[in-house]
Amino acid sequence: MMNLAINQAHTRNYTNKYLKDNRNEKINLDIELADKKITEEEDKKDYETYTKSHMLNSAYSFEDAQKNRVSFPPATAPGIVRKEWREQWANATEKEKDAMRWFSSDCMSVLNSNKENMPNDLNGYENLMKKMKVYLERYNNCPGVSKDTYECLVNVANSFESKLNKYN
Repeated sequence: MMNLAINQAHTRNYTNKYLKDNRNEKINLDIELADKKITEEEDKKDYETYTKSHMLNSAYSFEDAQKNRVSFPPATAPGIVRKEWREQWANATEKEKDAMRWFSSDCMSVLNSNKENMPNDLNGYENLMKKMKVYLERYNNCPGVSKDTYECLVNVANSFESKLNKYN
């Protein structure tokens, strides 16, 4: 059952992702293969979390839990994106986690204000990080937002962007 659920999530993640959305329509096979493996690993981690949550697995199937999960990055994000964000979170201090929560919320604001969907490929997330850095400038010298908060948010964007860029 777990393999079926993971394979279904995996197939959903890969439908047309590299063929349709890759920069210059060029497929980087090494990145695709690495992401395929990482996506499988991340799907397994998601499934383990799902099975450990009595409330979640008694209310939803794994597929529905993934589909209805509200998080950044979503379950439909490439494995590379989810892995890098998860690792950034795991290594973050409480202050950095607060900035990552704020940053996640701001990502949704940026996408909603531009009437855009969450990206579904690595290049889309790299472009989102560029948009986010522009968006975060609104917090620079903003009344009610400390310079420290602004710098923490920019650090989240820069760190995540540099982690994603290492795949290109």
